[in-house]
Amino acid sequence: MQTIKLSELVLAVSPELYDLLTEAERDSDILIQGDLGSLSEEDINIIIAQTIAHHQHEPYH
Repeated sequence: MQTIKLSELVLAVSPELYDLLTEAERDSDILIQGDLGSLSEEDINIIIAQTIAHHQHEPYH
């Protein structure tokens, strides 16, 4: 297991997505089982989507 920042993951596999993420999203710690090479494209997409969802805030009503 290893912990990396989402920014490191995105830069390694999809650098074109880097500027689309907020600073808080890029600075998120991600726990990876195994090494980055063992992640599929689908795994990476799920990690990115879940991180974005985690950082979205519902407006107060």
